[in-house]
Amino acid sequence: MNNQKPPYHELESKMEEAEKLIHALRTQQVDAIVGERHIMLVRLKQAEENLKSSRNQLRALASYLLSARENERAVIARELHDEFGQGLTSLQLGLSWISRKLTPGQQPLQKKIKSLSATTTNLMRSVKNIASELRPGVLNELGLVKTLKSEAREFEGHTGIRCRFKTNTAKAKFDRSAAVAIFRIVQAALTNIARHAHASRAHIALTKRKNGVTLTVTDNGKGISRKLVYGHDSLGITGMRERALALGGTFTLGGSGSSKGTILTVQIPLSRVIIGPASSRSRNTPQF
Repeated sequence: MNNQKPPYHELESKMEEAEKLIHALRTQQVDAIVGERHIMLVRLKQAEENLKSSRNQLRALASYLLSARENERAVIARELHDEFGQGLTSLQLGLSWISRKLTPGQQPLQKKIKSLSATTTNLMRSVKNIASELRPGVLNELGLVKTLKSEAREFEGHTGIRCRFKTNTAKAKFDRSAAVAIFRIVQAALTNIARHAHASRAHIALTKRKNGVTLTVTDNGKGISRKLVYGHDSLGITGMRERALALGGTFTLGGSGSSKGTILTVQIPLSRVIIGPASSRSRNTPQF
């Protein structure tokens, strides 16, 4: 029986071979892991770029749809005013003419004409209100600041919720599309307060700062949950957010910092809202 141990140099050689084999295996494993991670990172980056592109396309589509909707509203409001409004006015004048032609003995006809005249007057008022909701002509007549003051007064009168408006932009000239967007956001915010907030007070502020304009709408109601703010069914909130983003601004909605209440904040770059002598916009840009 041979009990001789292998020579030292043979053991050293075998150990070196084993180490080389282990190193090769480890290197291959590391390369494989690094390769897989690199592929995953590339795919993740591509997915993020695709998602960003999709979001940009959806945002552009939302902006286009909002603009198209405002244009359609303007057309419908004009049709209501020109066609229905003028038609009802002619009907009212015709009823008045017939009433004057009747004799004192024709009381039943007088009574009927009076009833029809009252119905016509109510229809005329309804058409005016619908047209105003579709296209706030008061923006053209009064401008954004006075329109928001009027909106706050009307909101308080209709709901009983105390509403105040504050601004430092009384002398500013607003871009037409920005003015319409701000007005629509305020309208939607006040509608939400009236329907859901159970508030007793609301406050609207439009503030011009160095680089932008900030709109805030606050109330002392029951507040709003994060689920509602970002929910797919919250179309009113989505519409407000898209109007702000279409102007290159930001939109936030959440708690007011106290135990109750909600605060809506919209910040829009100054160049997208205010028209002034230093503005790079065309002098022919429509304004309010």
